[in-house]
Amino acid sequence: MILSKKRWQVERPDATLVQTLQNDLQLSAIAAKILAARGCGTTADAESLLNMTEASIHDPFLMHGMAEAVARIEQALENGEKVLVYGDYDAGATRF
Repeated sequence: MILSKKRWQVERPDATLVQTLQNDLQLSAIAAKILAARGCGTTADAESLLNMTEASIHDPFLMHGMAEAVARIEQALENGEKVLVYGDYDAGATRF
């Protein structure tokens, strides 16, 4: 067996906050813990995340190079080129 040299650091969200989110939003314990761990410090914060609308999402074209990337993908599609989508190990760390 290969032993990892890394140690997990598991954050324990505030139990009172988790209970409040569970009660106020009728959530499971795990859902409330995830919301608390994602930085939802109030019921309003959690509701905002759970009931997100398109208007509350940032414009993806504000990201550097997005317009050029979209133009290149459109060009590839028009020309019948293959497109490879690649993400590194940290791609999931992008926060909304």
